[in-house]
Amino acid sequence: MKRWLGWGGLSLALVALAVWFYLTRLTPVRSVPSPDIAIVEAAATGPQGRPAPGAQNSADVLRQRLSKLPQSSAKQRAATKAIVLADMEKRSPNARWWLLPIDEIHGEIRAAAERGDLKAAYALGTRYGQCSKALEDYAPQKLLAELDQEMEFAGSAPASQGRMENLGNRFSEDLATYDACASLDRATLDESMSWLERAGRGEVKGARLSYVYAWTQQAQRGRNELIADIERVAAQRTLAREWLQQGLAAGDSSALDQYIEAYSGQGGLLPRDRVQEMAYRYARDLVRGRRGSEFDALWASGPTRFGKDLTSQQWDAAEAQGRSIFKTYYEARPIRPQ
Repeated sequence: MKRWLGWGGLSLALVALAVWFYLTRLTPVRSVPSPDIAIVEAAATGPQGRPAPGAQNSADVLRQRLSKLPQSSAKQRAATKAIVLADMEKRSPNARWWLLPIDEIHGEIRAAAERGDLKAAYALGTRYGQCSKALEDYAPQKLLAELDQEMEFAGSAPASQGRMENLGNRFSEDLATYDACASLDRATLDESMSWLERAGRGEVKGARLSYVYAWTQQAQRGRNELIADIERVAAQRTLAREWLQQGLAAGDSSALDQYIEAYSGQGGLLPRDRVQEMAYRYARDLVRGRRGSEFDALWASGPTRFGKDLTSQQWDAAEAQGRSIFKTYYEARPIRPQ
C-alpha cells in the first residue's frame, strides 16, 4: 500500500518513521488492490470509509481473522515503541507529534498549533493528510481483500512462522491506524491544507513542499469536489506552483519528484508534458547519481530513451533541459544536504 509521508526537510520524521516501522512491523511491499476491490468498498462504506448503514462490519470480520494469525504480543510492541519514542525525543521533544497514534496525540498537537506553534501546524496538517489517505488505503474492506490475497499466496507454498507473524502484525497495525484516524471527523481532516499553508507562510522547513503534495492529493479526490469550490482550489494551485518553484530554486531534491508527478498528468498541478517529465527525471537521476558513482556515466550517456512516444529531437530536448536543471539548481549544492 502507499504510505503517505511528509515531503521535504523534515528529516526527523522520515528517520523516526523508518525506524518505527522497521522495529514494529517489518512490512514488505504490498500489491495494489484490483479495481473491483474499490468498487466493493464504495458500495459498502459511507463517509470516511466507515461502514454504511446495514453493511457488514468488515472491521469485526478482519479482527476475527487476524486473531487466528500469530502476532507479537501487544506488550512487546508497546515496549518497542516506547524505546523508539524515548530515543527520538532525546533528539527532538516534538518527535511525539509524529510518532504517537493520532487519537492519542491530536489534542496536544492541535492545542500547540492553535497557540501559534508553526512546527505544530506543520505536524497537524501533515498528519491530517496522512489520515485522509489511511481512511482510503486501510479501510477494512480493502484490508480484508488484501489479506485474502496474502493468505492465498501463503497457501501455495510453505509459510514460515516468522512470515505469518509479520503478516499479522502488519494488518493489525494498519487496522489500528484506520481506527485512530476514524476518530477524527472529515471536516477536521479537511483542514490539512490550511494548517500546512500556515506553516509554509511561517517558513517551516519542508512545509511548503508538503503543501504542494497535499494539493495534488486533494485534487485527485473527485471532480465534483473541485468544481464546488473552484475559486479556493485555483488559489491553492497558484500557491502550490509558486512554492514548488521555490523548492526547486532552493535545491530541494524532493521538488524534482513533485515536478515529475505533476508533468506525468497526476493531480492537475501542471499540464501533462512528457518531455518535461523526462527532463526532470533525468535531472533527478543526475542528483542521485552524484551521491554514488554513477554520475559520470549518466552525464555521458544521457537519459535512457524508452518507449515510442517521444521523437529523437524531443529526447534531445529533455536531455539538454535535464542537464540545465541540474547545473542551475543542484550542481553547487552539497551532495548530501543537511
